[in-house]
Amino acid sequence: MMGALFRSKIFYVCCVVFITIVGVTTFFYFTDERVATELRQIRQPNPNLFYVGIDVSATIDSDTLADFKNNVVARLKNFIGDEAVSYHVSSFGNPGCGKASFMRVVSTKSPADETTFKYDVEDRIQAVSPALNPRPGRPLTTPLYCLLKQVLRERSGGKIIIFSDLLNEESDCPTIPCPFPEKEITKFGADKKGQILFLYPTPHPQKVDEQQDFITKMQKLSNQGKIRAFFYHIPDNPEKRSKFMKSQLQSAIPATTFEVVWERASKMMDTIVSAVRG
Repeated sequence: MMGALFRSKIFYVCCVVFITIVGVTTFFYFTDERVATELRQIRQPNPNLFYVGIDVSATIDSDTLADFKNNVVARLKNFIGDEAVSYHVSSFGNPGCGKASFMRVVSTKSPADETTFKYDVEDRIQAVSPALNPRPGRPLTTPLYCLLKQVLRERSGGKIIIFSDLLNEESDCPTIPCPFPEKEITKFGADKKGQILFLYPTPHPQKVDEQQDFITKMQKLSNQGKIRAFFYHIPDNPEKRSKFMKSQLQSAIPATTFEVVWERASKMMDTIVSAVRG
């Protein structure tokens, strides 16, 4: 008797939770463009175009950079033999100003075999290293705005993953620095299949406000439904950092149907939580 009563209470609670979730989701579908957009993505084809931008400027910790590279390689390995998938990896923050600081690392369809992957993808990504200033006249910069301006123009409808401390720094350059690329962001965001994910470490204490300023600008555009942008802070603790990288890059670069479904459900829930918080 008690067992039946207990089971009926559990069933009742489950029904209430389910109805509440459906009700909240429906409400925000009609009142919040971000939630509506994420719900529409559930039926979209699996992503097959990825761009990875790697910040190698002097403010990036080398161990954090190594963790990121290792996990990007591990994710891309899952696509070996699937030539429908293509990906592009570049680094920025190398010596030079603006586009001169960009370096193409990989731009290819997924290789057909492991040997080709090792030489054409893995070895090249692992060779990415923190920037060094080899000679005078080539300042070390972090042209984040310039990178976004170029990438968002070229990768319409793709998934963009940026590893960076989100600090735009071009003060040592003689040219006029790139402004915040709102026009390019809005144009990229018009294609709702496209999205941009930022994985960012904790900056120097004096740069926290500058980092937050960039996040605030992007989130404002996201809240207006102009861009699908997501931010994930990398833990400072090395053990937590490795697990975080693995988890977030599995979501960012899904290779199986389960991973795709999980990624879209997670994005939808994150968006709903954000909408509830206002």
